[in-house]
Amino acid sequence: MAQDKAPKAAGLKITKITGTVNLMKDGMVVMTLKPGDALPSLVDPSMTFAVVEGSIEVEAAGQKITAATGANFTVTSDNGQMNVALTAGTPVEIKNTAGNTVVLTENSEVKMIMTNGNVEVTVVTGNAMVSSSSGGASTNVQAGEKIDMVVPVVAPPAGTPPVVTPPVDDGIEPPTPPFEMPVIPVMPVEPPSVIPSQELSTSAG
Repeated sequence: MAQDKAPKAAGLKITKITGTVNLMKDGMVVMTLKPGDALPSLVDPSMTFAVVEGSIEVEAAGQKITAATGANFTVTSDNGQMNVALTAGTPVEIKNTAGNTVVLTENSEVKMIMTNGNVEVTVVTGNAMVSSSSGGASTNVQAGEKIDMVVPVVAPPAGTPPVVTPPVDDGIEPPTPPFEMPVIPVMPVEPPSVIPSQELSTSAG
């Protein structure tokens, strides 16, 4: 009989809470989180969050979902697709690393499919406000409509100096070259000069 494998972590991750949040499944509260509580690892790909007060941040499929007091929303993430449905309460913001945002209003749901740096946003029900990181006016996307958000690839800055690897000191000293006697030039020795002696002649008297 094969052993059951440990459940894999889902594509959902709670990253921050600043108040009281109920985690719900099938309409039942399965956990209540408050500031200071350990953030649980979610193993279910779908979870409903009811923000009693404060706020919550959830990461899923590379997107950051932020909701505040009164929001009751469900996040489902699986195989590069994420659905976020807001049934009641304050708007929910979905933001990616590039700064593109999708804001959901009450009774709205969006489906987001991530492929090769492109995010296809489809509004399933209700409507959503979509804005890009470049600024400008937001686009109001209605149910049945979709819009693409391109996530730019961040390239390394040009002109980056190469990394110079310092020489490795392996503790081995280089060999000492053999000692060589210096060459001293030999100067020729000249013989001493001979001065002829002067002979004195004696005068005969």
